[in-house]
Amino acid sequence: MASSNEVTRTIREGDAGKEVSKRFTICIIANPALEAPWNSGAFITDPITGDQAAFDACVQYIDTSLFGGLPNQSEQAFADPSISQRVRVVSLFVPGLPAQDSNSLVGQDDVSNLLIARRSAFSAFLAQFGLGADVAYAVSKSASHTRASAWFTSDDTSRSGVNFTLDGVARVHCYYNLTPGTVALHCTAYSLTALHEFGHALSSYENGMVVDLYVDSNPGLNCKRGRPIAASFGTYNQSVLLSDMTRDRLGYPSGWQSYHCELNAPSLPAVMDDYWLAPDGVPEHCEHDAITRRFLLDRILAKLAR
Repeated sequence: MASSNEVTRTIREGDAGKEVSKRFTICIIANPALEAPWNSGAFITDPITGDQAAFDACVQYIDTSLFGGLPNQSEQAFADPSISQRVRVVSLFVPGLPAQDSNSLVGQDDVSNLLIARRSAFSAFLAQFGLGADVAYAVSKSASHTRASAWFTSDDTSRSGVNFTLDGVARVHCYYNLTPGTVALHCTAYSLTALHEFGHALSSYENGMVVDLYVDSNPGLNCKRGRPIAASFGTYNQSVLLSDMTRDRLGYPSGWQSYHCELNAPSLPAVMDDYWLAPDGVPEHCEHDAITRRFLLDRILAKLAR
C-alpha cells in the first residue's frame, strides 16, 4: 500500500503530448530495504530512507550524467533535445516502510561490495504508487556495499516494436517490457557510473545485451570472442562496423578471448569499459563505442515513438 509520507518528484515531464503510460520513463527510487545478504531472506532498513537530501542529490547526479551535463562530459548521446525533452524522469522517496521482501529493491552481495538490484520486485513496488518504468534505479546508502550493478530489460516480445538486424539476424527494439532494466546504485556514485549502468539496463536479454568490457566477458551486443581478432566486428542494420584491434590504450590482457567494437573516441576507453583508466585522467571524456551508441540511441528512439 502507498504511504502517505511518499515524496514523488517529476524531474522531467517527458513527452507531454502522450498519456503518461506511453512516455519513456526512468524512475529513481530511494531503496526502502536491503536484503542483507542477497538471497538470504533477511532484510534491514536502508539508511537512504533517513537521508532525503542525499537521495535528492543522487537523483540530480543521475539526471545530469544521463543527459550529458557532467563537467567535461563528452558522451552526449542522450543530450539531443529530441531525446532529453521527451524522456520522463520521476523520483520516489518513501520513508517508514517495513523492512520486508516486497519493499526491498536492493541486495548486498555476500562475496563482494556489489549492490544488486532485486529486479523482480520493482514493477510491483512501483505500481503501488501508480508508476511504471522502462529503466529504474534503486538508490542505497548501504554502509558496506558501494559498487553499482544492473540487469538488462526483459522485453515484451508479444507486442510490437521497431525491427532491426544484427549480424543479419532479425531483432526488435520492443516498445514495452515485462521487467524494466534495473540498477542498484549507491548514493555516493559519481562520474560516468550512472550512464554506464544505464547502458546495461536499457539493453535487452532478448534483443541485445550491452555487457561490461573491463573483463573477459561472454558475447554480447558490444563484445565478441575469438583469436585472432576479426577485422570486421559485425553488421548493424546493414552497416559494417570494425573491431577495436587494440582496446584503445589499455590493450587486451594476455589470455583474453573477448574483443570489442570500434571506438568513437579511439584513444580513450569506452563507457562500458574501465573509464576510470582514461589516459588523461578525466573519465568523463570517455564515449560509447560505435555499436553501443547506435543501439542505445535506436532503442530509446523506438520507445519514444510508441
